[in-house]
Amino acid sequence: MRENCQFYQAAQGMGEETVARAFLDIYCKGPEENNCVIRDLADELGWGAVPDNMMPNGNPIPGTGGEEEWSDEVKGAIGL
Repeated sequence: MRENCQFYQAAQGMGEETVARAFLDIYCKGPEENNCVIRDLADELGWGAVPDNMMPNGNPIPGTGGEEEWSDEVKGAIGL
């Protein structure tokens, strides 16, 4: 599934000291792997529904405009 995850693909190429890389180490390869909101959302709605600016904890990537542009379906699935 990681090959379908835009966050995973982007974070892989970032330096070790970035916030995105820390999320990758915690949610994609570490202790919170079973709590990844992106994976859960993809399981429920499909990879095409996952917003490009979603982090594994379900929050938008800072500086990307937030979740205002996310569909109501996505917001409902993650409890917004």
